Amino acid sequence: MLFLLNVGQRRVQQWIDARSVDSAGVSAAQAGVLFYLLHHEDALVGEVGAALQLSPSSMTGLANRMVAAGLLTRRADAADGRATRLRVTAAGHKAIVRARDVLAELNPLLHDDFTEAELRVVARWLGNLQKRFPAEGQ
Repeated sequence: MLFLLNVGQRRVQQWIDARSVDSAGVSAAQAGVLFYLLHHEDALVGEVGAALQLSPSSMTGLANRMVAAGLLTRRADAADGRATRLRVTAAGHKAIVRARDVLAELNPLLHDDFTEAELRVVARWLGNLQKRFPAEGQ
């Protein structure tokens, strides 16, 4: 099961990346950051990284690339000048719209050939993975 889960995740990630860079102009990881910030505006870099299960160094590098690409802005936290907050730019919002189009194409592929009952079982199984193997610090 672990092998199938790992290979499946990598293939879906590659599929998203291949289409996202062409269509949305962002990678799957970048889209993840944008979608998170859409619902958690002005989040701390560490909060975004924790939500996406990224190491601090990976999240810092990803944020740096996204700022350089004009997708995000960063600012020092008002309460702690050492901490950095991220905000989606107008270009980032345009990338979110394009990324949604890519996901709209993906979702039917993930659901095809499965009944609603089967999809509920898969969703329950995936949810249990998060409960049984919580992220560090949770």
